[in-house]
This record gives sequence, structure tokens and C-alpha cells, in this order.
Amino acid sequence: MRLRLSTARLLLLSSLVIALAARSAAGVKLEAPDYPKRVEAALAQKDVDGALRALDSWIEHEPENPAARLLRGRLRADRGAYDRALEDLQEAVRLAPENAQAHAVRGFVEQKKGQIDAAIADFDAALRFDPRDELALYCRGLLHGERGELLAALGDLTAALEINPRNAAALQARGRTHLLRQETDAALSDFNDSLMIDAKDPASHLGRGDAYFAQGEFDRAVEDYNEAVKLLPNDARPLLQRAFAWAAQGKNDSALADFEAALKIDPKNPTALFGRGEMHRIAKKWNDSIADFTAVLALVPGEGRALMSRAAAYYGAGQTDKALADYAKAVEDHSESAEAYNDYAWLLATGTTDGLRNGEKAIELAVHACDLTEWKDSGYLDTLAAAYAEKGDFDAAAKWQKEAINASGNQPEEVRTELQSRLDLYQQKKPYREAAK
Repeated sequence: MRLRLSTARLLLLSSLVIALAARSAAGVKLEAPDYPKRVEAALAQKDVDGALRALDSWIEHEPENPAARLLRGRLRADRGAYDRALEDLQEAVRLAPENAQAHAVRGFVEQKKGQIDAAIADFDAALRFDPRDELALYCRGLLHGERGELLAALGDLTAALEINPRNAAALQARGRTHLLRQETDAALSDFNDSLMIDAKDPASHLGRGDAYFAQGEFDRAVEDYNEAVKLLPNDARPLLQRAFAWAAQGKNDSALADFEAALKIDPKNPTALFGRGEMHRIAKKWNDSIADFTAVLALVPGEGRALMSRAAAYYGAGQTDKALADYAKAVEDHSESAEAYNDYAWLLATGTTDGLRNGEKAIELAVHACDLTEWKDSGYLDTLAAAYAEKGDFDAAAKWQKEAINASGNQPEEVRTELQSRLDLYQQKKPYREAAK
């Protein structure tokens, strides 16, 4: 989150500061009344240094003026000088405890410093004194979103936008919240509105691209990611998003090129390393794939996806002991991951290497995966069927394969056809085998 004040907003704030100074509870008589005017004139010229110098003189002359403290704190916060900003804002709140802006800006600084409970308390206080404080609503909405309190986040962000419909940052934040709630049409609307405010805002293009991606409109997602790449040439993020969109379309060479480009910008980016590892794995470049997943695990020890993908690459490379070790660690470290249990079970049920398979263990793992998904996931039921087939219990295999087919109603036709082909195999009392891919 960033707090940047446009010239118009700085002038508005300085006007409010002058008004606050006039009605200060302390009733301080201004011996040098030109200080507020000097601040306002500097801000009109976008001369923040000049405004700060004027504020320094003002506060030296009137150290307990809450208005001057508030404005200097906000300007310091805008420059990232959070410790010095907080000193001023503590004084502003002490001197004007019912001033909503003082609480809101102090909350912003506390949020930036990771003092989340204090920030929430200040935003709550600001909104008690002024329910229409835009900054407090926006910032509190962000914090609700970070905590997973999505409905509360939507409420605050919507209230902020009712006050200022042109708050592009709030539109982007609400769009992201809608995406988390899988409300892709609402997300698209917010990102479209933010692009109407600034057609060259890379965050809006990234957000709209993500919304199109979530809807499966990968070509349109790529168009937005293209714009974000142009606008952020030294940022790995849009390259990564575009890479995943290419991969979703099966354009693996383009995806690999973008992962490589992202790694030139950020050589230790774990997402880029993981993506490149997946492209190498799909191309059956097992050693390159293993190297990338190992690099991810060095950066993020125990990362579940990297462990499972490296296990698959080890299996492809014929290093079955290492594959099994990685799967075992994945289920140990990620006991709530149905995918980890499923993938481990699939290898033990269907692997082509003699001595690798273990029907009993595969059934145990597959049952756990099904438990975690309430026996509704067709892929995990499919794995359970394969595990029973490996054990030689073809009646149970056929039973669970039929359950997998029944649960696959929303799957593409090719998936349903594959499930049916395995049922035919089990009815012929034959187990299923799958080579590394």
C-alpha cells in the first residue's frame, strides 16, 4: 500500500490544517501567521522540501500545535520516514485526541511498521470520530483482506469508494478481494473502472489480467500482462503472470522464455524457479527440473509444491528412492494437503518401476486424501481405485472408479473418457501403470 498525496489533496489537507490551527483546543495565538500560508504555497508548487522547512519553523515556534504536527507527520510518512512521522503523529493525537485524521495517519504509519493491532485501533478510533474518513476505511479494508476477513474488507473498501469513486487503489484492492471470493465479474468491473482513471496503471492491468485468467480467458489475460510488462520492464511479476497464462494455453516455449526473463531480473525468485522447473519437467529435462526445484527448496525449505514436483522429476530420472523420500516429506510437512497424499499414493499405485509399488500404503494414503476432500474429488477417488487395483482387489477398484466417474460431471470430456478407460481395465482385472510425465 502506498500513501501518495496529489497536489490537490495536499492543498486540501493544508487548508484543513489551517482550519484546525484556528480552532485548536489550546487556543494558541499565532505570532507568525505566515507559517500556514508558507506551507500551503510550497505544496501548491509541489515543493515538499519547502513545506517541510516551513513546518519545521512552525513547530519550533509552536511545538504543541496539533495541525502542524499532523501535516509534518503525514509528509514524513509519505516519504517513508516512518519513525520520525510517528513522533509527530503521537503528538498530534495527544494534542487533538478526537481528530480523525491524526488517528488515521498514525494508523497508516503503524500499519507500515507492522504494528497491526495498533493500526486497527487507530482506524477504529478515526471512524468513530468521522465515519467518512476515506484513509481509515481504505487502510482498514486492506488489513481485513490480509486477515482473510473478506466481507469486512469489501464493506470498508466500498465505503471508501462511496466517498471517493476515483480512489484507484481502493478499486484495485476491492478487485483483488473479489478475486479471492471468486467473484470474477465484479473484479473485472473494478479493474476496468481503475483503468478508466489511469489507463497506464500497471497494477490495474495485472489485476484485470488475473481476473481474465481466473475466467479461463487466457488470450485476454496475456494482453493485459503485455501492457504490465511494458510498464514495469524491471519487475518480474508481470513476466511471471504472463508465463503462467502461456503455460495454461500449452505454449510452453513462451512460458519458459518468460520464466527465464523473470530470473534475469530476480535470480532468486522462487516462483520463477518453480515455473521454469515445471517447464523442464514437462519437457522431460529431468536434471534441469530437479536443479530448479532444489533451488526453490533452498530458498523456501519444505515448500510443498516444490517437494512434490521434485519427487515427480526424480521418478522420471529413475531415482525412485529420492522420489519416495520427497513424497514422504511432503505428507509429513503438509498433513492437510490432500494433493500431497494423492500424488504419493498415485506413484505407489501406478509406478512402472518394479519394487516401487505398494498397494497397501497407496490405499492408506488415498483414503486420507479422500477424507480431506469429503470423498467428492474425482481425481482422488480415481487414485483410490488404482491403489485397490495394485493390491489385486479389482472389485473394490471398479467400485471406486465408478464413484470417480460419477463425481467427474464438471470435468472435460477427455478426463471422463480416461476415467472410463481405467474402469474397463479394472473390469478386465488389470492394474493401471503410468510412466513419468
